Amino acid sequence: MMRAFTGAALPAFILLALLLGGSSNHLWQSALLQLLGILLIALAAIGPQPERIGRDGRVVLALTACALLLAVAQLIPLPPSIWRALPDREAVALGFTALGYPLPSLPLSLAPERTLQSAFGMIPPVAAMLAIIVTRAHRERWIAGAVIVGALASILLGAMQSASPGPEAWVYIYKYTSPGAVGFFSNQNHMATLLLAAIPFAAALFAAGHPQLRSRTVAIAMVALGGGGLLLILAGLVLNGSLAALAMAGPVIAFSALLVPVGWRYRRIVVPIAALAFVIAVAVLGTSWIRSAAPVSVETDSLYSRGQIWALTLQAVAATFPLGTGLGTFTGVYALHENPAVTTVAWVNHAHNDYLELLLETGVPGLLLMLAFLAWFVVQTVRVWRSPFASLFGKAATIAAAAMLAHSIVDYPLRTTALAVLFGACVGMMAQPPRQSRSDEARHVKIG
Repeated sequence: MMRAFTGAALPAFILLALLLGGSSNHLWQSALLQLLGILLIALAAIGPQPERIGRDGRVVLALTACALLLAVAQLIPLPPSIWRALPDREAVALGFTALGYPLPSLPLSLAPERTLQSAFGMIPPVAAMLAIIVTRAHRERWIAGAVIVGALASILLGAMQSASPGPEAWVYIYKYTSPGAVGFFSNQNHMATLLLAAIPFAAALFAAGHPQLRSRTVAIAMVALGGGGLLLILAGLVLNGSLAALAMAGPVIAFSALLVPVGWRYRRIVVPIAALAFVIAVAVLGTSWIRSAAPVSVETDSLYSRGQIWALTLQAVAATFPLGTGLGTFTGVYALHENPAVTTVAWVNHAHNDYLELLLETGVPGLLLMLAFLAWFVVQTVRVWRSPFASLFGKAATIAAAAMLAHSIVDYPLRTTALAVLFGACVGMMAQPPRQSRSDEARHVKIG
């Protein structure tokens, strides 16, 4: 009973996150999803446990624990003799001296409240991942269905938004938002990331709805939701109009085609072409957005080009290396390194490159964690696709997660709870051991 409840709770949690977690600046939605994430973790803790967690699951859990410990370490108060010796901290010390106050004990983070907020922000994606890895009580078809339903709901709302007079209309969920089809997000590119991630799950659901299923009704429903959803998602990408989505759509669709038996027959042709298209898309996005201006919005973006943002971020990284400034501190630290003579009322709230932003905030420890995770991700992706026992949905998770990681080079999609939860679920599905193995089959052979 508990296992079935946990299995149903996860898809519901993912769908709710996709509908409520489209902005990182709205506290009550974030607080609600964090609370539900804690409940989901509790269900995973008290529910029936598997005999053992697979090797890949243990690696992911270890990396997650290191990330949480890093956040905690950034909040530990340090004596003045230590924190004052850290790079780029002299201005902080001068502030206390100018006011006539003695130097207090301070943590490594320059904004402890933001670091704590960032640590709490890890709860929903970690909950989704743990619910899969620890209990194995997930239902892959339900997860895929939740992702597709969330994407279709965003498309429907996005169509209404496209027909509205502007961002001030009632169909926009958030006060500060990009114009056009943003769905349940505050940023057009983040809705596009959801649509890209939904494509492989729609293809997997379509391919999994074969006649051999015990229930013909379920098979028909899976084919209808997968095939129909895929067509609507492609239409939604056009409606959304995100440059990142349109550039990444080709390789994502090509890799997703491998999930269908007809596409798999041509894998020797599709794989190299899709891989090349993926590399070209990432290169085009990176180079074109370095030259182009970021959208203008006082609350969400800046007047600067991404090239300028990245260059100044690298200067801040060099000034604060090697320990960083603390999770969630980018906005304040970036402003300290800007030229006061050219600043405006607009500000840069993110680096538009999550890898650079994390490097600034976490320094060498964060860099090592990122490299370790990316190495695991590449190795595990190859392992999943080469395994004859890996599920279609595990393979779909590799495509969806890769799309989100690629988009993070030129944006910050995983800073939203919605996409972070989806990414956590994808990692959990990737880390799952195959449901069948030759040793498992041999174990069930009866002798005599």
